Parts: sequence; structure tokens; C-alpha cells
Amino acid sequence: FRGVEDAMGLLQDVLYKNAFDTNLEPEDISSFIIENLNKIQATLIEEHDGLFVDLVSNLTRKVELYRSHFASLDIRQDSRILRDVHAYCRTQKPINSLFAANYQELSEEEKIKALSFRNAKIIYADEQDSLTQDTLQTIAQIKQMQQSNGEMACHRFIISNCQQASDILQLIELFLWNGWETDELTIDFVPLFETVNDLSGAAEIMETLYTHPFYKMHLASRGGKQDIMLGFSDSTKDGGYLMANWSIFKAKVELTETAEKHNIKLAFFDGRGGPPSRGGGKTHRFYASMGKEIANKNIQLTIQGQTISSQYGSIDSAAFNIEQLINAGISSGVKEKHNVLLDKPNYDTLEVMAKDSYDSFLALRKHPLFLSYLETLSPLSLLSKITISSRPVKRNSGEALKLEDLRAISFVTSWSQLKQNIPGFYGIGTALKNQENAGNWAQVEKTYEQSGYFKTIIDNCMM
Repeated sequence: FRGVEDAMGLLQDVLYKNAFDTNLEPEDISSFIIENLNKIQATLIEEHDGLFVDLVSNLTRKVELYRSHFASLDIRQDSRILRDVHAYCRTQKPINSLFAANYQELSEEEKIKALSFRNAKIIYADEQDSLTQDTLQTIAQIKQMQQSNGEMACHRFIISNCQQASDILQLIELFLWNGWETDELTIDFVPLFETVNDLSGAAEIMETLYTHPFYKMHLASRGGKQDIMLGFSDSTKDGGYLMANWSIFKAKVELTETAEKHNIKLAFFDGRGGPPSRGGGKTHRFYASMGKEIANKNIQLTIQGQTISSQYGSIDSAAFNIEQLINAGISSGVKEKHNVLLDKPNYDTLEVMAKDSYDSFLALRKHPLFLSYLETLSPLSLLSKITISSRPVKRNSGEALKLEDLRAISFVTSWSQLKQNIPGFYGIGTALKNQENAGNWAQVEKTYEQSGYFKTIIDNCMM
């Protein structure tokens, strides 16, 4: 067609060079492609009555969606490993001169004050263990990925088992010591709060970060947006089904209040999916039951491997499940009955039931035979030998098995294989029975009728 030859020729040349020229440095060419496709669309509309414009428009949308990276990759590492890497780097030149010898013994507040956030090129002299080497190489590799495929290729670093503000601030220093510049730190740092205790202190940690000068400056450079991940699986393993749900709910309310106070655009990234014991079940009802006191303009959630094929394995099922999530967000915003704040009687009922459930689950978890029962009767010991999993059965794989190191997916899978869904209900029966014995059953029924959130919790655990 007349008028499109130049744009088509440019696209052909660029695509050919990027496909076959081995001397060409990789770069993100998606903006160039979109620009020329838009020119072609305009020419088709103006000079050729829009003939074939739908085909070009469809291709443009695909390039806009997938760009050069196809899908964004998240990097995730445990805070304990990141602390060890930071400790190793503090022994290397020229960083070693910036820290006092007793840094590790300092309080959290003193540690934060000691962080300088200086750009430095570390001279690695000592041998590194495999985890340290892997972490430092990953930090360097992220920069290369962004240069080759654009920022969206890899821009989030998730700090799992996040327990303090310094876990994030020390990670920022690792980036500044390994090839990243302060004004070019195109990374979003995502704390993952997992255990019941960590969830209860999450708002305080974010308050510390939002008011920290360097982190405040960094957030501003990232558009004032903060992603926070809340892990359901580990909180279930830690405190039982009901306490995990209730802890996440309260954490979301507190985190939303903290973010709004500092004008931060908050997005929750939920580690939910699979069976109810991992936060799955009727996920859309969970989101629809969120009150307006919880940030919900952006839904992000993990889809566990075992449910990808069933929920998103075909166009029809994927469209249906995505539609359900969109509907949940709309319902939460427009249907008043879903957004009534928990009044004091309902709130107090959930608070007491969560505590009773937690005590019951904790008593089971602390039983001297609990872990050996799981190891002996379930296929837990065999899971580590299966080569289809994406992560090891436990953290600290070289050490003896401890419950805190056992990964939630292995914990839940082992109980599922025993046909004993302990993580998906244990403790709720005790909590309900205690309410009945205390003469509060009418209030429990009222809470079930009035609170979409409590109703979803109970209904999911009955699946």
C-alpha cells in the first residue's frame, strides 16, 4: 500500500538485525515498533479507507502488552539470606570502613541510622558461599535484563519473611554496592509479611519506611506506589486457618491507613490460591467481602501451580475467572452490604474466635510428636526428591528439619496426602464450640449473616 513502505521497511530492518546480528547489543525496541505501527495505522485510515487496520491494531496491542519481555519476572529472596549477604559485603573494601564492628548487635533504630546508602563498587576478595554469590549475581543480572528488555522485564524484588524495615533498606544498599546508581534505581522493593507476628507489626515497619528520607525519595521516583505482599500459606502454618485470615484482614486495614496518611498508592499482592489451606477456595468472594477501609483498586495475587491448568488452562476458564475477580472489585465498591465496617460486637467476636483457634492450633503444633508424625506418615521426605517442584521442601536445606524452615507448600501437600486437612480448618471447631459454650452463638450467627468476610472464611473451610 502506498505510504506504508517506509515504516514497513524500518520495521523489517530492525527486526532482522535484532534476530540475526550477533554483534548487536540487546535493547528494548518495543517503543520503536509501536511508533511505526501507529504510523501504518494512520496511513491505512487516511489513504486506504481503514483496510486491514484491525490487523495492525491487534498487533499493536500485543506489542504494547508484551513489549520486549513478554512477562515481568519477580525476584524473591528470604530476608535471612539477604541479611547474611549484607553482613558479608560489610567485610569487603571499601564498604568495611563505613560500618562499626558491632553493627550486628545494634538495635533496629541504630542499624537504620548507620546505613549511608552510598554508591560504591565492592572489591570482592574473599570466597563467597553459593547463596551469597547467587544473590549478588542476581542483583547485577536485573540491570542487564532491564537494559536488554526494558524496565518491565524485571522490576520487583520481593523480600520474603520480612521482619523489620532494615530488611528492605539493607537490600537497597546491596543494589547500590553492585552496579546500581541512586538516581537510576528502577526497582520496586516488595516486603512479604508471612507469619502472624510479622503481620501484626507490618504497619509499623511501613511507617518507618515511609518516613525514612532515602526510602521516601525512592518511592517518589517510583510514582508514590508501594506493593505489599501478604503470605497466607506461611501464616496458616504459623497460626492456623482462622488466625491467618484474621491477621491478614487486620494487617490490610492498618497498612491502608498508614499508606493513606502518607499519600502512598498501595497495592496488595496476595499469596493466595490452590486449596483453602493456602488461601484458595472462592477467591472472588474473598475480594468482594473486603471493606472500603482496605485498598482494593488493584488486585494482584499468585496462582498456585496446581490450579493454573484448572482455572486458567483454557480461554473460556481464564476469561470466567478473570471476570469473577473484576466483578469482585466492582461489588466491593458498589454493594453497600459488603462494605459495612465490622461493628464492635462482630469485630470482638472474630477477635476472640481467632485467638481461641490460634491457641488450639498452637497446642497441636507444639505437641512433641507433631513434626515426627508428619515426617513418618506423610510423603514429606519424598517431596525433596521430586524434580517437578520450583522450590525446595525447606529453607536451610543442609540442616535438620525444623517447622519454621518447612515451606508452606510442602506442609500443606503433606497433610493433603494424608487426607487430613489440618491447615484448612483446625482450630475453627474449637473457636465455634467455645462461643456456643459461652452463650454467644446468636452473635456468631449474626456475624456470619452481616460480615461477608467471616461468611467467606467459614464457607471456604467447609470445602
